[in-house]
Amino acid sequence: MDGHGPLTKVRDFLMERGKLLIVYWIVLSMGVIVLDYLTGPFIYFPIFFLFPIVLATWLNGLRWGLFFACCLSFVRLFFSLIWPAPWSMLETLVNAAILLIIFALTALLVDREVKRRALLEEVKILRGLLPICSFCKKIRRKDNTWVPVEEYLYEHSEAEFSHGFCPDCLKVHYGVNLPPQK
Repeated sequence: MDGHGPLTKVRDFLMERGKLLIVYWIVLSMGVIVLDYLTGPFIYFPIFFLFPIVLATWLNGLRWGLFFACCLSFVRLFFSLIWPAPWSMLETLVNAAILLIIFALTALLVDREVKRRALLEEVKILRGLLPICSFCKKIRRKDNTWVPVEEYLYEHSEAEFSHGFCPDCLKVHYGVNLPPQK
């Protein structure tokens, strides 16, 4: 994952707009609500309700995704109450609860995926076998030069090093015992 895919470009483009994104999701939600109202109780496209929820969660965070999940579920419940329908009030409430759970779980899953992708962008993994000297622990590069482990890892990852002494090396090299760590 290089972080430069088409979804990342779309996200970067939209993130440049900052707080204006919430307005986009509200307008998109209103469009879905109007479409839902015009089609009545018998034609129902719950997939359209997921668009503003997924986009708000992906680009603005879990809190906004859950906000839209709740709002859209309650709007749908309101419509179900005002439309003449052949099903009972209990069935309407159960359907609304199921819809709310599905929308909230969708927001949670999208948020989890966003966090997973962010973590993957931070991690750069070294793969394969590293030819390392058994004595001095230097690593052989492709050009057959040997470099310290720290230098190799610095060149091939985003890791940075700080140096210190472990208690055993401090005793061996300096003859000093460290007090026990708490």
